[in-house]
Amino acid sequence: MTRARYVTICQQFLVTAAVVAVGLSAAGVMTLQIVAPEKRAPEASSLTPAVQESEAYVATRPVAPQVREVKIATPRTRTAARATLSQTMLSKPTAVHGYATVGVTWKPGTKLGEDQIKVQVRTARNGTWSGWQTAAYHDDHGPDAGEAEGDRPERPGTDPIVVGNVDQVQMRAVTHGAPAPADLELAVIDPGTSKVVEQPAAIDTSKLPASDAGATSAAPISSTARMGGGGSAAAHGDGAAADLNLAAMRTAPKPFIFSRAQWGANESLRDKSSLHYGTIKTGFIHHTVNANNYTPEQVPALIRGIYAYHTQSRGWSDIGYNFLVDRFGRIWEGRYGGVDRPVVGAHTLGYNEYAFAMSAIGNYDIAEPPQAVLVAYAKLFAWKLSLYGIKADATHLWVKDRYLNAINGHRDVGQTACPGRYLYAKIPEIRAMAAQIQNDSQLTGDPVNWPVLPVPAGSASPTQAPAPAVDQPTISFPSRTSLAGERWPDLIIKSPTDMIRVVPTHGIRTYKSRVVSKGVWFSKDVIVAVGDLTGDGKSDVLARDAKTRQTAVYRGDGQGHVSTTGIASTAKFKDLSTLIAARDFNGDGKLDVLGKSRVTGGLVLFRGTGGGKFALGRTIAKDWTYSGTTAVGDFNGDKYPDLMAISGGNTVYLFPGRKGGLSLGPKVQVKKSVTPLIGLLSWGDLTGDDHTDVMARAAGTGLGTILSGAGSGKFGQTWGSFSGFSTLKKTSMAPMVGTAAADVVGRDSQGRLVVVANSGKRNITSSLKANLQLPAASQVINVGDWDRNGRSDVIIRSSSSDLLVWYPGHADGTFGRGHSLGKGWSGVRNLSAVGDVTGDGYPDLIGRIGTGPWEIFPGYGTKGFKAPRVAPASLRTFNQIGTGAWKPQGGAALRSTNSSIVPMVGSTVGDALRAANGSVDTAYDSYVGLGDVDGDGIADVLAREKGTGTIWLLPGKTTGGFAPRLWVANGFAGYQLIG
Repeated sequence: MTRARYVTICQQFLVTAAVVAVGLSAAGVMTLQIVAPEKRAPEASSLTPAVQESEAYVATRPVAPQVREVKIATPRTRTAARATLSQTMLSKPTAVHGYATVGVTWKPGTKLGEDQIKVQVRTARNGTWSGWQTAAYHDDHGPDAGEAEGDRPERPGTDPIVVGNVDQVQMRAVTHGAPAPADLELAVIDPGTSKVVEQPAAIDTSKLPASDAGATSAAPISSTARMGGGGSAAAHGDGAAADLNLAAMRTAPKPFIFSRAQWGANESLRDKSSLHYGTIKTGFIHHTVNANNYTPEQVPALIRGIYAYHTQSRGWSDIGYNFLVDRFGRIWEGRYGGVDRPVVGAHTLGYNEYAFAMSAIGNYDIAEPPQAVLVAYAKLFAWKLSLYGIKADATHLWVKDRYLNAINGHRDVGQTACPGRYLYAKIPEIRAMAAQIQNDSQLTGDPVNWPVLPVPAGSASPTQAPAPAVDQPTISFPSRTSLAGERWPDLIIKSPTDMIRVVPTHGIRTYKSRVVSKGVWFSKDVIVAVGDLTGDGKSDVLARDAKTRQTAVYRGDGQGHVSTTGIASTAKFKDLSTLIAARDFNGDGKLDVLGKSRVTGGLVLFRGTGGGKFALGRTIAKDWTYSGTTAVGDFNGDKYPDLMAISGGNTVYLFPGRKGGLSLGPKVQVKKSVTPLIGLLSWGDLTGDDHTDVMARAAGTGLGTILSGAGSGKFGQTWGSFSGFSTLKKTSMAPMVGTAAADVVGRDSQGRLVVVANSGKRNITSSLKANLQLPAASQVINVGDWDRNGRSDVIIRSSSSDLLVWYPGHADGTFGRGHSLGKGWSGVRNLSAVGDVTGDGYPDLIGRIGTGPWEIFPGYGTKGFKAPRVAPASLRTFNQIGTGAWKPQGGAALRSTNSSIVPMVGSTVGDALRAANGSVDTAYDSYVGLGDVDGDGIADVLAREKGTGTIWLLPGKTTGGFAPRLWVANGFAGYQLIG
């Protein structure tokens, strides 16, 4: 809905003006937008108040708002007198329904300082008016500048005030030194009083896993996680700060958190597309500035009112706070997206990307917060901060552009009284309690016994106190170095004989890039690429005019373009229903063509005589009833060219050629396709393995799939599928674009002749010579250029998983003498290469100790490692996927720059792939992120199919997720796929 207001019917404003030293000019116009809720059934009988952690209330029927607008007059003033201007706008008393929330907003883009406008509200009950209460206005409450919160324009305005069950409300707005803002609107929100039922907590976080691996009341999200800006904390000396000596900590106990469903969130009010994630560096304490005398059962309606005001009046995408806590100490889920995830809120201007916030429901500028509120803050902050390895009593954290505490009041970063003087004074107590909770959890809060790592000789141990999680440094990621000394990434395997072997990749054979020729070819009823007919070394095209029945040769230029003017015209093919390029079918060194006669129904051979001319036809097969015929060269290995054709729409037969090309042998069935086929294309070897192959096109989709020849008349692995020519008609194959690789030629829907080029890539080649036999190796990690000598290296972990050894690569698939990187690694799980994520030029590793937080182990070349540090919530890497450390981001955690990917700590690769693409559900037993395998600039994933040993490419897409998988190679069963 467009800026709808979830409000009750308001009466017209009564406008008065008090002007100091000036008069009034003609009245202007102010718009009041008001909403009436739909009629609801009578409220159910009230429930007994309950504040136990296991109970809450949920509204079962959200109420749809209705909107009507009332225009009212507001004074104008003379510009010269603005400096001394004071204006007061007063509403008429307005009826209130339900447990109401009120607020005032004005025109988007209006700039008002906090000292230029004062808004107050008073309420009446049983005929008695309360005193005036200030509705706080702070220009640092809300989304970060430039951060789109949704489709609605953001409206400046006051914080919401929950006035509760009153009869009437009245508001006044006073401006000083500025004219009255345009489009001033009063929102009076009736959150609804529909049937209320008790139900248990939807987010019982005490039963969540220790990691932040997706526990949430929200549905799974595919949104792009955002990293906070700013520089590395180490640049500000944080690494040496005593109060930042963060040990790898266990997750603190998790408090009960009541879900959005339990306070009756109408999910249609929020903007689903604007949800995104940042990282957690710190936390903020807020308060909502409303009455403190609410009952337990009124809290859901109270939160619904704040939610409606934030979304429908302020124009935010969702409620601004990540969490709320009521005066009874119950914690409530705020903004949608997952209680354990770094959801970017709209609570602390300038720091929303870096922090979470919980707001206490109440006005703690006028009253002391109950002890239950303080305890709830301590529990929530101890748990949430521990998910990111942050000590609750840390006092020197670099966050964006300044040092902050781990737990802060809103006023610490803004000109605001929030969270109220009495609550702000209790923050040291909250910090102390939260720190104690974290400290106790290190001893008794987790059943897993943490391993203690000894200090490896000459190397920093993983148990050295890690530096704090910091913003990812702005660095230029190095190009991938190859173990084979080539431009393509390499696959490392451990063979059944324990040899460490390097298997070079060479790009993936695809059909994508297009070359379009001039002219319109709709008048041609036959179009076929036939190879070099003119003797200039460039492939040509034969095309027949549908009216004249004349067929001409159209020269190719070797770059995919074809001339619009034909040469060597002939009428020999006028009675053919099909024309097929046969290459040198009769063995005389000249290119021939085949065709099916309309007159006899037979298959006719036309021998090429050179210069684009052909001899008279000769029938080589009578009553040719097959479709999709193509010449396949010597497919069965008898030294004579063969044919293939389709029968019944899905059965492929081989027709062996005979000496001289004047007859065909008995047909042999070589393939039965599950999918109906519309044609076969071929031009010898399509896959680069020296065997003749066939391209089959599927009916309906037009997709092409290479049926690779295995020799002796049999098919091997299927390649593809390929979509680059799926919409083309009258397709054939020949090498049209400067190489020996065959390209696809056809006509598009606009009548243009199109050549879709074969990429010429070879997938992978045979493994290189090996000189490293390591039977005790349990893990081999392709780490990149560990010692910065320009050649890629590997790190081996022993079978005991305790020892790391670095082997320098020689850029030819072999390795030099090993160098110990120390013992003490047996307790580190999911150890993986992630490239240089610390920005010092050395590749790094990532892993976790037991169930502790993810830690970066910064590489230091021949010196081993620097001190470990807690990994940030989002971790940008190049090339490698950390095993078990990859989480979907934007549909899939793939980036299109620098051949890089973005693993996210806290999930498994398999989960990420399934979340990114529902079709990726085959039982793969290994995943490897090698970077850009297919050469399109986007990082990809290789996966080995369980049981078959087949390796598939899962191509990354710029839009996130994966394109359909492509076959890479067979024969990898029994190997340990490493990296």
